[in-house]
Amino acid sequence: MEIKVLEKEDSSIKFRVVGGTQSVLNLIKEEADSMEDVTFAGFVMEHPLEKSSIFVIKTSGKDAEKTLKKVIEKTHSDLKEARKELNSLLK
Repeated sequence: MEIKVLEKEDSSIKFRVVGGTQSVLNLIKEEADSMEDVTFAGFVMEHPLEKSSIFVIKTSGKDAEKTLKKVIEKTHSDLKEARKELNSLLK
């Protein structure tokens, strides 16, 4: 997966994801939507054959880069917990 920041302001960040799946982006979007300071989170596929998407997060004045890092950390933590629970169930 390749990620490139396209635009970055204090309260918003826009980046391109190449090679990622919609499933991963949906997880990130859902986590961002649950954060109080996030006013908008969404992505659009540029072209389905290129597997390239543009993702945008906007906040209500909070540092968008720090917010995105929190979103990624929380998503990662949730996935690790789900993996742990599934592994214990599937033994």
